[in-house]
Order: sequence, then structure tokens, then C-alpha cells
Amino acid sequence: MAEGERGDLEGYYFRYLPQKTFQSLSTKETTSRLRQWSMLGRIKAQAFGFDQVFQAYRKDDFVMAFFKDPNVILNLKLLSDSGQWITLGFCWFMLPFDKES
Repeated sequence: MAEGERGDLEGYYFRYLPQKTFQSLSTKETTSRLRQWSMLGRIKAQAFGFDQVFQAYRKDDFVMAFFKDPNVILNLKLLSDSGQWITLGFCWFMLPFDKES
């Protein structure tokens, strides 16, 4: 499925928002603390939008739909054990999804 196409998992559609920035992660105080905790360069924030009103009682469906969505799989960055940033698609097989859903 091409990026931007609607996925039909659990009725949710997620889209990656690469233009969204998190300025609080680059303030002097934050970078100092991240460096102090050896986390500078090892943490990222990414934004995804979705097409429905969030309903707390459907939180499990929401989370499962998020991690199964093609746009999330192609764009969500994870830090590998080797210290390289990879997308969720490279480690998809490691997530414990219920095969019947």
C-alpha cells in the first residue's frame, strides 16, 4: 500500500506528520538533561494524526490499529540494539500481534 493510502484496520486511518516539530526536545535545559542521562540522540518524537474521535473504551483497538497501519509501519522510527534508527517495518515480525485479528 502506498504511503498516504487509507488502511482499513480497525476502522482507523493514521497519517504521518513529518512537518510537526517538538521544540521542547531541543531546548538548552532538555538537551542538557538528555545528555546527563545518556539519552541525547537516542530519543525522537514523531507525530501521527488519525481520522476518528478517540474513545477511551476502544483504546486497545486504537493501539493495535496504530501499529498495524501501513503509514505507521513505513515511518515510525525505532532505535535498534546497534544504535541505528530503523523503521517499524524492519522489525515488524517481532511485535506480538494476535494472528486472528
